[in-house]
Amino acid sequence: MFVGHYAVGFLLKKKFNEIPLWVFFIAVQFVDILAFSLVLLGVEKMSYNPTANPFLRTSIDYVPFTHSLSSSLVIALIVFLVIWKLKSKTWGIALSIGVVSHWFIDFTAHTPDMPMLFNSYKVGLGLWNYPWIAFSLEIGFFLGAGYYLYRDAENLKRPIILIALLVLLYTPTMFAPEGEMPVAVFSIVSLSLYFIFAALAWWTERKQN
Repeated sequence: MFVGHYAVGFLLKKKFNEIPLWVFFIAVQFVDILAFSLVLLGVEKMSYNPTANPFLRTSIDYVPFTHSLSSSLVIALIVFLVIWKLKSKTWGIALSIGVVSHWFIDFTAHTPDMPMLFNSYKVGLGLWNYPWIAFSLEIGFFLGAGYYLYRDAENLKRPIILIALLVLLYTPTMFAPEGEMPVAVFSIVSLSLYFIFAALAWWTERKQN
């Protein structure tokens, strides 16, 4: 899942409107930000899987510190405690929900490679085995969540630009030709996109003169 995580960010923004959207965009991708950082450091392992299915080309071989359910819950708890201390309990609850939601969204899409406990008991519903169904459901979820958030907004120009950019940047992955990208490059590109999209979310809510 990719834009599916941002759909959760939209839903959380609707519930906790006082928290900036860009913060939710970081929260829902926080475990991926940690994972790709640890991959670059050689702590966690991913590799290229040659397949025609674009969703299955990245194999998560060893990601116990970020993508197991147990570690996701621990990370979410740490986020809750830190944000509660720095901001408020409401912020802590909202952002910890965003963090832990990543595992459950991934669980619906991934083949059984999502660990429950550290690197054991791997699960996944395997929606990615049906790429066009997975893609359609994810885009639908994202657009539906965007509509839910912005349906009463007075100025829709920037939200529409944000939503359109994410869809336009995500869609080409369905048509990407098979070919290996070095894991380090893939990690850096992914990390860059997470922060670019967070910046776009900040821009979307920035007051216009």
